[in-house]
Amino acid sequence: MKLTASILLVFGLASAALAQSQYAAKVTVNSGNSFVVKKLIIKGDRLFQETGNSSSSLSMVSAIEFRFSGISLSLCEKMFNTGDRKSLEGLLEQSIGPVAEYSYLPTNLGEYLLWMLKAQYWNKNTAGAGKTIGQIRAAKNQADIDVASLYFAMMLIDQGKIPDAKRVFESVAAPEDVSVPMAEYIRGKIALEKGDPRQAMQHVARILAFHSRDPEWMAPATVLEARIYQQLGQPEKADAVANELMIAYPGTQWSKLGAQIKKESMGNAGG
Repeated sequence: MKLTASILLVFGLASAALAQSQYAAKVTVNSGNSFVVKKLIIKGDRLFQETGNSSSSLSMVSAIEFRFSGISLSLCEKMFNTGDRKSLEGLLEQSIGPVAEYSYLPTNLGEYLLWMLKAQYWNKNTAGAGKTIGQIRAAKNQADIDVASLYFAMMLIDQGKIPDAKRVFESVAAPEDVSVPMAEYIRGKIALEKGDPRQAMQHVARILAFHSRDPEWMAPATVLEARIYQQLGQPEKADAVANELMIAYPGTQWSKLGAQIKKESMGNAGG
């Protein structure tokens, strides 16, 4: 009990110093003992404490729990869902970036890295997203790897690599377990890119009907709906959907896409 109380006290003191150090980490070894560091010092296969020469073999480390200054999972969710994704990416890069390389260890970095990946993807930071996917894979958590694989599939679609995207998508055993609207969106994008707008619309319709409050997928699904109408040769309907985007998401990338689609559709209608 005294040892546990001492650990909690040290962790509390370390948390108070987070403003200077960005993070503190509680390291637990297989024996159950723990110690807190304000910086991970890893040399070879050993993790050193900050004072003295005391160290632990990485193979003996059972858990590393990070606590970060100014960032939490609940804040990540709030910032992402309210559309503040540029700021979220910057905050995560500042807080998580310095320790992301340790994702191969048994840490609590997984969910933070997923928020990083989501922000990077929608911010069109392809290089950053690719790096984060590698860090997620290094953690060897299959559920997180499945999420990363679906975002990787979308990156491939964006690059026009449809066969590769389809292969990556199909490598995920149960994409609906990750996200039903995400799975529908990817299927819709692949169908549209393969020249089957009617099948694509079936997937989009399910998102719009059953996931209309989803903060991540409603806007891109609406963009996809407009693109489908364009491919179907129905510019008036595409224009109407573009208006919805401009009204629902003012000052965002979605309203800009709406304006672009509106210009294209009105041009087609007038031509």
